[in-house]
Amino acid sequence: MKRGYKLITDGTDNHICLMSCIDKGLTGSKMEMALDDVHITLNKNTIIGDKSAITPGGIRIGTPAVTTRGYLEKDMREVGRFIDETFKISLDIQAKKGKKLTAFREGLKES
Repeated sequence: MKRGYKLITDGTDNHICLMSCIDKGLTGSKMEMALDDVHITLNKNTIIGDKSAITPGGIRIGTPAVTTRGYLEKDMREVGRFIDETFKISLDIQAKKGKKLTAFREGLKES
């Protein structure tokens, strides 16, 4: 949230956060794909206001897997930084390649 992203869940009570991507110009599908390329696994997820489940506007970030590996709050700040950097790179790829998911995928392969 400090980096300017909207958490639909306004934080977490159950170790899961739902973050909007669409308000910054990306879909959850693109972010899921891009983050998978940098070995951060999460899921695309529909958010309030989505018109279709096919192109969800958010991502669901779950922390149980990393807490079982010993991550602490400071480690999650670093994961947040990685997500932020991937988001910025993804926006750049989309600006160069266009909004279609197939074009975005090609851009990921090239970068």
